[in-house]
Amino acid sequence: TQIQCASPTGSGYEEEWALKLQAGMTYHAVELETNVKHVPTIKKITLDIGGTPICYASNVMMNMLDDLTQKFKQEGRFIFDFSKYEYRSPAGIYQTQLVTNINDDVTLLIEFDKKGENDPVVPTVKAKAWVTDNDNAGRMYTPSRYELTQYAAAAGEHTWAFPNGSPHRHIQRIIFKEDDVKISKILVKRGSKTIHTVYRGDLDYANQRYGKLALQDGYCVLDFTVFGFGTNGAINTAGLSFEFEVDKAGAIKTYVEGYEQVAFPSAA
Repeated sequence: TQIQCASPTGSGYEEEWALKLQAGMTYHAVELETNVKHVPTIKKITLDIGGTPICYASNVMMNMLDDLTQKFKQEGRFIFDFSKYEYRSPAGIYQTQLVTNINDDVTLLIEFDKKGENDPVVPTVKAKAWVTDNDNAGRMYTPSRYELTQYAAAAGEHTWAFPNGSPHRHIQRIIFKEDDVKISKILVKRGSKTIHTVYRGDLDYANQRYGKLALQDGYCVLDFTVFGFGTNGAINTAGLSFEFEVDKAGAIKTYVEGYEQVAFPSAA
């Protein structure tokens, strides 16, 4: 079902607005309906529980993901998806849903940048959410979205150990922004063992044929769930590292999305 959310606190540009979400429900998406004209006017959206950021993404990246996955868009509407209905199985779709417990303090933080050209004098935000009732099983997983920056020191081979890898953290998709550095080959390794090798042409082909993705200029997409299985395809991050072939030195902005196991079933 869809619910209308409380009005967020905040009144202007270059402020962080706070939207309190009703606890005790399972969230599949939060929709922000605004009067702003430019995607970058909203810099970042963060989901916070009890003062701890759970996941965040820049609005530019969220907009790019909509284009990548060919989702319908409307000016001024920005969607923070948790469940991913493009996957084939219920397990994959709901793996990243946000389960909130009745005593949680759940906040969506909306960071505004300065007023963009043709933006209104005063920004407005209304919010609604798609939710289901909890089944009292508690929160076993949380969605994971965040952005990192890595640096290639020179052209050729660039090695990157995935930070804070854990057997409880799983990646579904990584996106590398190619403003400075172009990537032509990726090796995914666990310890000394190579578990995935892909050349850029093959990667782009698979994303379009199997993932039905509309590739976007300036982005390299490594989608472990390209065949549509959001749980089975996700990769465990314990001991994970990457080797890239790059064309020059520079920064590589890196977007990561997946999920993390935060609780475990009781022993029978």
